[in-house]
Amino acid sequence: MNKNTVKSGLTRTRTKHAKRSVETTEFDAFVRRILRAYARRVAAGDIEALRSLAVLSTEVDAVTRLAVTGLRQPPYRYSWSEIADRLGVSRQAVQMRYGDRADRVALDERIIRAGLGVTVATLAKVFADHHPGSPAPSLCPGCGFRYPDGVTDCPTNATVRPLLYRRRGEDKQALNVLTPDQLADLHNLKTARTNRTATRRAAQPTPLPSGEEPTLFGLADGRATA
Repeated sequence: MNKNTVKSGLTRTRTKHAKRSVETTEFDAFVRRILRAYARRVAAGDIEALRSLAVLSTEVDAVTRLAVTGLRQPPYRYSWSEIADRLGVSRQAVQMRYGDRADRVALDERIIRAGLGVTVATLAKVFADHHPGSPAPSLCPGCGFRYPDGVTDCPTNATVRPLLYRRRGEDKQALNVLTPDQLADLHNLKTARTNRTATRRAAQPTPLPSGEEPTLFGLADGRATA
């Protein structure tokens, strides 16, 4: 094949994409070097900077959200399935985490699907996935809900926490997925009540099919609060 038989437009397109890929790879390597350098500075005795280093994960989540938003918009219009495949999670998980505000304040679908039949193992796994950890970020790591001031429970954990606490004796082995910090936080009922009240005020309730609301929302002590 000689040079006159090659479509010039196709050649330019491939070259442009290759160049962009190289530039992105180089940028990725640069960011990683900066983070490692930051960690070395903290490790050299700057303990006051440790908290700032730890909360960088929140910034990464925020800029990832911007990237996902861009990929969803014209001219790219990547599907949720395509984005989820690159992140190694389910379509539902990535849509809940990076979708619009209505998606991010929805209850975890594992809880909605299970209803009253939810197992302790599922409750524990959901609680762990949506637990903010320490130091607390500004967004839920499980669904992207932005915590109001003084709140560290997203709508999912505000619902799951009292259920898991109440049923924790049914399957003690299921609690093994929780870290010591998560287990201690589960038993901090005073903080839990404060979080639950503030979260209900901050988040719009997610509509459920008729008849399900009393079984999922407001279950703090075995009674519906709706």
